[in-house]
Amino acid sequence: MDVDIAIIGGGIAGLSAAAWLANDRDVVVLEAENSLGYHATGRSAAAYTECYGSEPIRRLAQASHEYLTANEGLTTPLPVMFVAQKGNEDRLNRLFASFQPLVPSLEQLSPSDTVERCSAFHRDAIAGGVLEPGALNIDVHALQTDYTRKVRSVGQTILTSAPVTHIDRDDGSRWSIIAGDHTISAGILVNAAGAWADHVAVMAGVDPLGLEPLLRSVFTFEASADSTSWPLVVDADEQWYFKPEGPHVLGSAASEIPSEPVDARAPELDIALGIEKITNATNLSIRSVRNTWAGLRTFTPDRVPVVGFDPSATGFFWLAGQGGYGIKTSPVLGEITSTLILNDTVDDRVTAFGVTRAELAPDRFRP
Repeated sequence: MDVDIAIIGGGIAGLSAAAWLANDRDVVVLEAENSLGYHATGRSAAAYTECYGSEPIRRLAQASHEYLTANEGLTTPLPVMFVAQKGNEDRLNRLFASFQPLVPSLEQLSPSDTVERCSAFHRDAIAGGVLEPGALNIDVHALQTDYTRKVRSVGQTILTSAPVTHIDRDDGSRWSIIAGDHTISAGILVNAAGAWADHVAVMAGVDPLGLEPLLRSVFTFEASADSTSWPLVVDADEQWYFKPEGPHVLGSAASEIPSEPVDARAPELDIALGIEKITNATNLSIRSVRNTWAGLRTFTPDRVPVVGFDPSATGFFWLAGQGGYGIKTSPVLGEITSTLILNDTVDDRVTAFGVTRAELAPDRFRP
């Protein structure tokens, strides 16, 4: 198969890039598993918040807001509330001062206001909260389906059960890729392989960037009170979080456990730690866990995604290191991938949010 662009990775990153490129170039997406979004994408408790992550991440999220809200069914309202225990008021004040310049709608909540928003807390034990009222829950499956439909509707190809086992340059200008039973020839290779992105680079003869996969576990449980109207609640020191998940509650210890690229499984100790942290901070009694799962959040050394051509390998494009922010930033990262490949630029629409090409470029990690 001869194409203009081969994208390795059928998660949210690869699919968003394919969706943006599909109208202008012949594209193939290569996914190792037998279904799309099997790893980090399908295991994400995704929320749209402009308060979470470093400033570059938050600006990328802002640049993605229009796409996420203009397409019906991708998001629903889900405010985010950061909380702290009594005696930690200074932490909340620092968070508010840090978040508020980019999120003017932010609200500071008294202990009573915090308990009114979420009955999982004792008024006398809580310092208060910082509320982001415009945050959203993202329907990951709907967003993935949206990208997939855009790719396939214009006749582009998505291959599953196509693990990449060999990458080479056939004549110095095109990539030759063996993926399952398929042999692909492509002018540009987009490395959107998530936790495996450094492995793909090495296979292609490109130096790795030092990407770090970190495992995070989540679990669901029944709350003793009606939790359906609760916000997403995040500890001010990011030691735990929980949010409504249908009639149940999803919780996590917010752990970052170093891992090799694997089919992640939730360690029992990490689930137990999450239960302990949440019960110590709230009046919730978690008697049993309904489901558990885990995913890998893969970070670059500076925790900002890498998007761009590698300066040492013609036609090798990085789209990796989205960490825990890949879902909410996928629209703009797909757009940036497309404009860099097609026009060697980042559109004014994106730079208006303060996003710069240099802060995403892979050469920031090269000597």
